[in-house]
Amino acid sequence: MKRILVAIFASLSLCSPAFSAGSKEAPAATSTAEPVTIRVGALKGPTGIGMIHLFDADDNEVGPANFSVAAIPSADVMVAALLTGELDAAVLPVNVAAKLYNAGLDYKLLAVVGNGMVKVVTTDPTIRTAGDLHGRNVYVAGQGATPEFLLRTVLPVAGVDPDADLRMVFSMPYPEMAASLIAGTIQIAVLPEPFATMALKGNAAARVPFSLTELWKQATGYDDYPMSVFVARATLIEEHTDAVRVLIRAYEKSIARVIADPETAGALVERHDMGLTAAVATAAIPSCAFTFTPSAEARQALEALLSVFLAASPASIGAKLPDDGWYADLRY
Repeated sequence: MKRILVAIFASLSLCSPAFSAGSKEAPAATSTAEPVTIRVGALKGPTGIGMIHLFDADDNEVGPANFSVAAIPSADVMVAALLTGELDAAVLPVNVAAKLYNAGLDYKLLAVVGNGMVKVVTTDPTIRTAGDLHGRNVYVAGQGATPEFLLRTVLPVAGVDPDADLRMVFSMPYPEMAASLIAGTIQIAVLPEPFATMALKGNAAARVPFSLTELWKQATGYDDYPMSVFVARATLIEEHTDAVRVLIRAYEKSIARVIADPETAGALVERHDMGLTAAVATAAIPSCAFTFTPSAEARQALEALLSVFLAASPASIGAKLPDDGWYADLRY
């Protein structure tokens, strides 16, 4: 099975995992049993911000678990670590997590930890609605990822054909797109946080002319769309349920603390080399839409987004919606 999975994901250009060790242990319960160590992967960048207090876990809830938390540079490297068994739990983009599960990797979804945080940012004062994108170049990073499929879903609500009425340009990564907006060399970009905030703070003319989330609601009937999910190895959940519950509670608490105190969280993000400066992380946190929604509660919203991927690019999620086995039924 491992060979099959590696072959399926060879197209992701996986590289050997290079972890930025940010390991801190939650205190173990006083017990005759040896506490289990859970190896957790946090993606560098905005997705990893919500987990940042697990890197400084001195005040995490006492329980039968130690957390070894590593900062992972990209989703590709995270997938490689999951395939080789080097991680027990990880945060992933929704479609990547679904594709892994459909390919046979036995990891269950515990929670949605990040909702929609993609914005259209422009320096063009004539862009006020989605309809104003007619005939324009719109820079979108992540071809075949959530920003592209989000646009393809919401633009028709505004009477815009995403293929005929505008040109999506996929030639730049997020940091370069933000820098180009700041420099004035491009005028319209679709950016997730914190890169949207970077562009808005870096160019006084930059603004968000309309809400993609509101258009998503009009197109699908859902208030938001999930972007990142927390998964854990099925055998870990089954064999060390109490330890996983401790991890879940600690992660949920970390997200709450990040939302309540962005400045402290920003300082931790920079200290633990999560790929963002403290100032950028602090400024972006209020717009990052962190959440902690158990998988069963989030299923309808997850399937709404994954259905968009399935219609546009079936291979991007493994050619089907994940079945009931993907959703961990874990009460905590």
